[in-house]
Amino acid sequence: MKSKLVLTAVLTSLLIICGCSNSDYKIEESGLIYDDDSPLSISESGFKGSVINQTYPQAQAEVLETFGNIAKSIMAGAGKGYYGEFMDQLISFHAYGDNFTEFNGGQSFDSAGNEHNERQLFGEDLEEWDPEVNQFAALPGTLKVAVYFGNVANLTFTSDFKLTHKIYGDITVNNLITLLFVKTKGKWKMVHEHHSPIAEESELASKTSESKSASESKISAIDQTYSQAQSEVLETFGNIAKSIINGAGKGYNGEYMDQLISFHAYGDKFTEFNGGVSFDSAGNEHNERQLFGEDLEEGGVLRFAAIPETLKVAVYYGNVANLTFTSDFILMHKEFGEITVNNLITLLFVKTNGEWKIAHEHHSPAAL
Repeated sequence: MKSKLVLTAVLTSLLIICGCSNSDYKIEESGLIYDDDSPLSISESGFKGSVINQTYPQAQAEVLETFGNIAKSIMAGAGKGYYGEFMDQLISFHAYGDNFTEFNGGQSFDSAGNEHNERQLFGEDLEEWDPEVNQFAALPGTLKVAVYFGNVANLTFTSDFKLTHKIYGDITVNNLITLLFVKTKGKWKMVHEHHSPIAEESELASKTSESKSASESKISAIDQTYSQAQSEVLETFGNIAKSIINGAGKGYNGEYMDQLISFHAYGDKFTEFNGGVSFDSAGNEHNERQLFGEDLEEGGVLRFAAIPETLKVAVYYGNVANLTFTSDFILMHKEFGEITVNNLITLLFVKTNGEWKIAHEHHSPAAL
């Protein structure tokens, strides 16, 4: 895990966005067939490789279809009222409850906050949709759907939205967006959102089974707590912190940096959003080794903590966990001296071969 130094950032609290037209993206439906909420084991699917790299093409197609329907609700309901029928449709694609968190515009929202923001923006603040002017799209090559165990999907992309706001007129929204979906009762529902602005070109230039399965439980897959899995993820997170603290300033290829990297599940599915930029596996590894191993003073992690009451671990089906918090880090940087890092952080963990690994990271500045 990392919290890359962000000295300057543009915080956009105006727009709370989700959705994209499914007409732009198609994934061939082939391969695995499944029809309920129960977790698929590797033996059931017949897949011989790592669960981290398994693709689940049918589930990917289902998630993209759901995403397209979300977009249709937004487009059809734009400017037609806070309680319009299409806003009701939009809200129905979310799985609200204690596990739901949204990070947007430097702020954290619960279920009620997310619902209000989406109804207000799309139903009230926008003009009615004009297909000649408005669009929902992802920047080419950025849309990715990573499915784990057939029932949890992490959809990431860089938005290229063109909207007409009643006050601000025509606006373009280019955000790094993470949408976490969980399949429950045969439908894909959003359980977490993280939105942050991409870096401007000028910015870029300046930067150098521990519990019962859902099928055995009467509790919704969305609300089930999996207390043992939560404890395991928190223990893993603690070990990540120890690697960072022990390895600070001790070299790019130091043993503790090797430890830190070992907590990641790198591959085609891995994506990191940080500082307004998207990174793949190689980029994430370099950034973490560089920041913690090289850029910090030795012993340069003065505090590695979460702001009180912000840390949350939501586990789905016992094998995927979404850890979210607002960081309260104090670091001693070789160039900039003592710095405080307050970021909204999403870390998606997947359990593979009995160990919890980070499969996605999203960091954005918190507005405190």
